[in-house]
Amino acid sequence: MKTAVTLLCLSTLVALPLLAAPPPEKQKGDLPLAHMVYFQLKERNDQTRSQLVAGCEKHLAGHPGTIQFAVGTLAEELDRPVNDRDFDVALIIIFKSRAAHDMYMTAPRHLQFIEEFQGLWEKVRVFDSHLAAMAGPEAGKKAPVKKEKTEAKSGPQKAEKDRPKKIALPDGAASFAGMIRGKVVERRGAQLVVQVEKVLEEWEHSKAADAKSLAGKPVVVDAYRGEGDGGKTVARFLKTVKVGEVVELDVAHKKGEALTVLELTEEQRARVKKD
Repeated sequence: MKTAVTLLCLSTLVALPLLAAPPPEKQKGDLPLAHMVYFQLKERNDQTRSQLVAGCEKHLAGHPGTIQFAVGTLAEELDRPVNDRDFDVALIIIFKSRAAHDMYMTAPRHLQFIEEFQGLWEKVRVFDSHLAAMAGPEAGKKAPVKKEKTEAKSGPQKAEKDRPKKIALPDGAASFAGMIRGKVVERRGAQLVVQVEKVLEEWEHSKAADAKSLAGKPVVVDAYRGEGDGGKTVARFLKTVKVGEVVELDVAHKKGEALTVLELTEEQRARVKKD
């Protein structure tokens, strides 16, 4: 009996390390990769900073494999001893993998950005890191408010009726960049819903599989949220547009289901100044 107990204890001790062994570590190439770039400009003023921010929005957003994209300017009010203030514009892109990062490095849009804007900066510092942990896309959002009581009074059918219909971007238009013409059929806050009549032009850096799939479809149009006056000017223009008006818009698909207006025509800029 004593021998049997001893053998049982020994077998248990041998098995425990196997049961407790941690899972193999993820290969670094499979981890998300944060690509952080800090530009110090030759002319350190708001106009040049806004110019570079707009360039980043136009050429560097929406690349395949991008999880998050952000660009902005130095927070000048933060001036603690630990703050590094030796930059003007910060660009942060999180890729889903090292492979996505490597594709971005040789992408025509990325190379075009360097060729077009390298004359603006004095120095560039790049920090790349593998991310062992990362909050999901819902991080930081407030929990949804329960509406059971409201729906009990007004009825679930009315609540569903009041909810705006979701408008999906055609699959073939993903990563589109170019000029479209269409009629504004609805306003949703700061966004417009445009019934596209025609794709007037597709820019060279567009990656859409089928740009013409936009024709005849309703699309949501929004202003880009970059720093500087560029985004504010576009937002002001969209506010002047009325339902029923036919517009021509320079747009690009960055993420989600909306097309983003990055730049205005001369006529549209004049309209904003006049308004």
